[in-house]
Amino acid sequence: MNSTEGLFACRARRRINAFSLLELLVVMGIIVLLAALLVPVLSRAKTKTRSVACVNQLRQLGVTARLYAEDNGGRLPAAELLPSNPTDPQHPLPRISDILGPYVSKVAGTNVSAPVFKCPADNDWFYEVEGSSYQWNAGLNGHRIDFGEDSRFAAVIVSNGVTILQTNGNITRVAESTPLFLDYDDFHQRAPQSGKNVVYMDGHATVFVTPSGP
Repeated sequence: MNSTEGLFACRARRRINAFSLLELLVVMGIIVLLAALLVPVLSRAKTKTRSVACVNQLRQLGVTARLYAEDNGGRLPAAELLPSNPTDPQHPLPRISDILGPYVSKVAGTNVSAPVFKCPADNDWFYEVEGSSYQWNAGLNGHRIDFGEDSRFAAVIVSNGVTILQTNGNITRVAESTPLFLDYDDFHQRAPQSGKNVVYMDGHATVFVTPSGP
């Protein structure tokens, strides 16, 4: 084979092995389509994983509260509902994360809450500000565990020095429906209704669906 024939053969091989512009565009289009299909699936999987982790942590906190009660005459701790805004600023109660911290291997000598108090989906700084992503049911302060909830509440709305609404009542629930901890906010968005993860006095954890508006 002379040099001219060898040159033609080399060029032919290059034409056979090279992608045309159309083929390259088709491949890129397929890649983009696959990415568009996979991103929502991966996002849903990540969201579900975070919710499962949150529920598991709430179960641990339910056990932790029970351990505390066993060491304190069967009574639950007394802590603020919202530590950054205590009910009585002159006599604030401690944070629930500080009370139960020793029961979840909190690092001694620090003011950092144990990781179990941080929901992996808490992007609203509740953990950083309140010491926990999970709201403590302050209506159970000092109550005996497994006795459910039987507490009074009162609310007064004042506008320009005039009381426009005043109400009070009782909350009575059995242990199986008495929440110990629940998400401070709707960290885990769900369709068609949102909800909060919650652990109850009897130790089971689940999703409490936020009632929809009228």
